[in-house]
Amino acid sequence: MIRHVGANMESVRKKNRSTILKYLNDGGPSSRKDLADVTGLTPAAVTQICTELLSEGILQETGMNVQSSGAGRKKIYLDINYDVAYVFAINIEPEYTVIALSNLKGEQIELHKSRTKTELPPEEFLKKVSDRCKGIKEKHPEVADRITAVGVGITGIVDTPEGISQKAYGIWDEPVNVGKILGENLDLPVFLENNVNAFALGELYYGTGKEHDNLMVIKWGPGVGCAMIIDQQIYEGRHNKAAELGHFIVDPKGAKCSCGRRGCLETKISYQALNQIVSFEEGEFGKAYESVAAEGKKNPFDDAIDIFARSIVNSATIMAPNRIVIMGSLFKTKTVRDKLIEACGNYDASWGEGRVVYSGLASREGYIGPVAICAKQLLF
Repeated sequence: MIRHVGANMESVRKKNRSTILKYLNDGGPSSRKDLADVTGLTPAAVTQICTELLSEGILQETGMNVQSSGAGRKKIYLDINYDVAYVFAINIEPEYTVIALSNLKGEQIELHKSRTKTELPPEEFLKKVSDRCKGIKEKHPEVADRITAVGVGITGIVDTPEGISQKAYGIWDEPVNVGKILGENLDLPVFLENNVNAFALGELYYGTGKEHDNLMVIKWGPGVGCAMIIDQQIYEGRHNKAAELGHFIVDPKGAKCSCGRRGCLETKISYQALNQIVSFEEGEFGKAYESVAAEGKKNPFDDAIDIFARSIVNSATIMAPNRIVIMGSLFKTKTVRDKLIEACGNYDASWGEGRVVYSGLASREGYIGPVAICAKQLLF
């Protein structure tokens, strides 16, 4: 039997690097000794890995612990240098496309948002995206030589290893090799992921995932997207179609869904479906909800929220996440969020306060996911 010792050792080395970087990302600056204590790695292994990361510019020394006492050696603290690389973060959804230039912590220095031109052939549209990226790069020569990669989040089914958008609901009907097209135009590596999975990675690296290993992330607006993080990993399932909360069948005799089945959750609670109750702009659902509620009659939006809550509780019963993180344009108003949380509690009284949380990354929703895609490749 052939033993692939070299390959195994390389895998262990990468895992140990990732462990150290994730700990620093979540907890902040730490000394080599403390890193060894919390990770379980030997001091020698920590020293070797940190020396490599310092030489690569990924780590930086942030100073000594001036409070330490005794004649022993002072602790030198290390932290991640998030400015070691900058990335183009691109999020493509049916309504809008966002392009940002950001460091690896999600601190953007320029952001551009425009209508997604779904009427254009994919190659032409992606050429325009590339040209926008080139224009942003020219405006920021101070970081131009540190722009290292491109992260892309897009709706629908994605072949992540190949960089192919297999079916981008509401954007393109055919498979599109997004990675190849953007990579050739920008001469940079391109990492592609489903947009909700990408945002879930953002939660893992920059949000709720710093404290919890298992999360359900739900995006509402204009449709319903969902992603699962289990033991700090995105769960993708067969054919990358896991966590399709929006396609739970809630009414077997209901309207036909874009997926081809009938009565999916999206046919009841998507922006398009809700807009048939009362007309409103997507970002103004809260105002529409409160306006209808003020009339003093039964609020027809409550039925949709109730169906949504029931689907969330059922799925969480199976997956048992530590937290359910909600985000998206239809969750912008606290009144709507509170109503959903109340409805979840009506179905399961054990859901205490804090089980459902509104994403602390909501203000960076448009680009933080693609940044996280790159951080996964370049750091973690």
